Amino acid sequence: MVDSEKMRQEYQHASPVGQFRSSAGKFGCDLLELAELQGKLLKVDAKSALEKSLGAILCALIGCLSLLGCMPVLFLGAASAVAYSLALETWVSQLVVGSTLSLVSIGTIGISLKRLSKTGEQFKRSTEEFTKNFEWAKDIFSSDSSK
Repeated sequence: MVDSEKMRQEYQHASPVGQFRSSAGKFGCDLLELAELQGKLLKVDAKSALEKSLGAILCALIGCLSLLGCMPVLFLGAASAVAYSLALETWVSQLVVGSTLSLVSIGTIGISLKRLSKTGEQFKRSTEEFTKNFEWAKDIFSSDSSK
């Protein structure tokens, strides 16, 4: 007698629907693993970007807080010294000192922001890997549909 269970299994494996189901399941598992790896890579890149930008963020924050906190005292003190030493009107020396210190502060903040703009380069690796993985998935789908 013929083993009916064995025949069912052979028939299922031989059928196109069974093969498609098996291939689709394997492909789905591959996609899930790929998504998991892509997420891990993104996490590593985000951590690296944060570590590299933390110094620049702190520098900019300290620069801004220092500028706001000591600006009035420094400006008035420096302006009084300039007015006294150059025999200028107080308001003229206040304008000169205020403008000079403002330009220095703006320069410090500008340098910090320029350093911050480069932190996005950390995600280049994640983007390249995602592009490769997406192209791989497209190739898999296009090769299945052409058969």
